[in-house]
Amino acid sequence: MSSPNTQRAVKLLTAGLVGGHLGTLVCVVVFALLGGAKGLLCSLIPAFTVIVFFTIGHGVLVMVADADPKVVLFASLSSYLGRVALLAIALELTLSNESFRAQLDIPALVITTFLVANAWLAAEFWRYRRLRIPVYDSQE
Repeated sequence: MSSPNTQRAVKLLTAGLVGGHLGTLVCVVVFALLGGAKGLLCSLIPAFTVIVFFTIGHGVLVMVADADPKVVLFASLSSYLGRVALLAIALELTLSNESFRAQLDIPALVITTFLVANAWLAAEFWRYRRLRIPVYDSQE
């Protein structure tokens, strides 16, 4: 059985996954209707990227949920730095290829990225408000 800290971290991860997938569903349907196959693909790519980005981050937090706070901070920041570096490399490779960039539906990419990330965060905030987090008073 996992600890209460790990259980809370898993609940937040699960809520984020649900929110992210709901945001993805909305974006994929809307952009598939508006832009056909191009809109569908250009909404799936950023949705997948956002969900993987947040899932890796939360996965790291689930793994270190019971660790010392300094370890949690180091793991969180290291994970974030690594994920942002990978995204920067992918973005540079994508934008440097003129023929590939010309085929992209930029509004679908940007709007989907924004909406899926915010759907993830909104679901996570909603779940966080309902978590039971014990607060201990000092025994002074």
